[in-house]
Amino acid sequence: MKKGESFKRRNHPTMMQIQYLIELEKMEKKRGRVAMIAEICGVNHGSVSRYLKACSENGYLNSDYEFTGLGKAYIKGYIKLIENLKVYLHNIGVADREILLNVKDMVENIDYYTLSSMIRNNQKIRSIYSVEKKEILSKNFLAEVLGHGMWEVYFMIYQMNQQHGCSISMANRGFKKPAVLRHNKRVSWLELSICEMTAKSRVNGEKMTGHLESLKYEQNGMLHLAQIRDGKLRIPLEACRFHRRQGGEVKGMIPVTTTCNVGRTHMPESTALLVFWL
Repeated sequence: MKKGESFKRRNHPTMMQIQYLIELEKMEKKRGRVAMIAEICGVNHGSVSRYLKACSENGYLNSDYEFTGLGKAYIKGYIKLIENLKVYLHNIGVADREILLNVKDMVENIDYYTLSSMIRNNQKIRSIYSVEKKEILSKNFLAEVLGHGMWEVYFMIYQMNQQHGCSISMANRGFKKPAVLRHNKRVSWLELSICEMTAKSRVNGEKMTGHLESLKYEQNGMLHLAQIRDGKLRIPLEACRFHRRQGGEVKGMIPVTTTCNVGRTHMPESTALLVFWL
C-alpha cells in the first residue's frame, strides 16, 4: 500500500476505535450493527455512531458502513501493526503484563509510519546481530549497522532498586515517544522530546501537572547534566552501554537521575534506568 492519507492523520485512532472497525468487519450487512458494536465494546451508541460517521467522511466506509478499498487496507494495516508491536515489545524484553498497555500507548500517540519504521529497524538489527549469547557492544556498531543518519527508537524509563523485578518510572511520562537517535560525524546522541506530565499528590490527592526539569546521566562514575534545548533533551551515545541479546535485539542503557518542576515535595529527585531499543 502506498504511503498516503490512509494512515497519515493528525488524530491517531484509539484502540477502542480500532476495535469498532474490527467488530464491524466481522458482521454481515444488516440493521442494528452500530448498537451491536456498542454492546460488544461496552460503550454507548453515540460513540460508535460518531466514529463510523467520521470514517465514512474520510473514505474508509461508504454510506452503508461497508468498507471501501481504502478502509480495508486501513484496518488490516492496524491489525497487523498491533500484532507486530506485541512481538516487538516481547522481543525487547517488556514484561508480558505491560505489553498491552504499551501497545495502547504507542498506537494512540505515535503515527502508523513511525511505528512501522521502528519495527523494521528492529528487524534489521535482529537479522544482522542474531547470535546465541549476550554481548556488550561499543557505540561503533551504529556506524557499522545504521551508518550516519537519524533513527527513531522506542524507550522506557524504569525505577531502579526494585526488589521484585522492575517497574516503570514516573519520569517515563515526561517524554514523547519515540526518541530520536542522531549519529553522524558531528554529533552522536539520543534525543528525547519533553512533554507535559500529570501526577496525583500523595498529600491531598489533587491532580498536578508539569514537566521534567532536569536529567542527569551517569558517565565514567560521574553525573552530568543533560543539555535541554527547545524542549529537546540530549544524551551522548558515548555515555550509553549497548547490549546484544539472544535473538539479535540490541538495546542501549544508561542510569539517569531526574527532577520535575511539579511539587518537589511529592515528586523528588529519583534515580532510574533509561533503556532504548534498536
